[in-house]
Amino acid sequence: MSILEGKHVLVIGEETEQISKVEAALITYGATITTSACETTTVDSIVSQCVDLVLINHMHDGVHCRHLLEKLTNDGLLNIPVFALVQNDQVHIKEAFVLGASDFITPYEDVHTVVEKMRSLLGGAGDQTKNSAIDITPKSVDTKSGTRVFAIEDDPLLRNLLSVRFEKAGLPFAIAEDGIDIIDKLKEFQPQIIILDLKLPKKDGFEVLQEIKNSSVKDVPVVIFSNNDSPSDREQAKNLGAVAFFVKALTDLSEMVQVIEKFAKK
Repeated sequence: MSILEGKHVLVIGEETEQISKVEAALITYGATITTSACETTTVDSIVSQCVDLVLINHMHDGVHCRHLLEKLTNDGLLNIPVFALVQNDQVHIKEAFVLGASDFITPYEDVHTVVEKMRSLLGGAGDQTKNSAIDITPKSVDTKSGTRVFAIEDDPLLRNLLSVRFEKAGLPFAIAEDGIDIIDKLKEFQPQIIILDLKLPKKDGFEVLQEIKNSSVKDVPVVIFSNNDSPSDREQAKNLGAVAFFVKALTDLSEMVQVIEKFAKK
């Protein structure tokens, strides 16, 4: 079951194109959306609605939204994750955190990345240092197999999440943020399985996959983990030798360790 299924998300402030996209994605995952205005939202109304997460448009009305964020902080409600939509600059981002936001999103940020952030905070609400939002370790299985994993992923949030999950599962790992000099890195680390994003900077993921399959590490299984999900993407990945294909936005990562184990053993 998705972490977001059945969750109540309160969206506060003016509707924007970015907020509409996020709302649509959350509904797809089974979340319930309620909207309200900054100036009419109260702490009592949030509590009475049993809200699980708040998304506030801090861009459109600085005074009302600033006061609301401060009120939530002063009343100790920040065990409820609060996201702020802000301008993509350090001044506004810092202000959102100072006022108590749990995290931020920007007007043109990838919606899938936003959803991953929300899933992360909901899954680990109340203890962000000890709990994981997206647990790729099967609940009933303690792997500790020592399978060596090499991930190629450019998104900082996902790199962090993967790092935490691999450590929790007892898997030695290395992570690269692009495909530059990737064969040398793979030879040095000697992985038993590779996790590959398709949308990478500097070098396309398909180019990286082709390079891997034409090298001395060609027999290492490659699992695609990407938001590119067209039939042609899947077909091309398969033709180039990928053993599995996961869509980031549709994967809670609970299967990943099992997949890693399965193909590494082969």
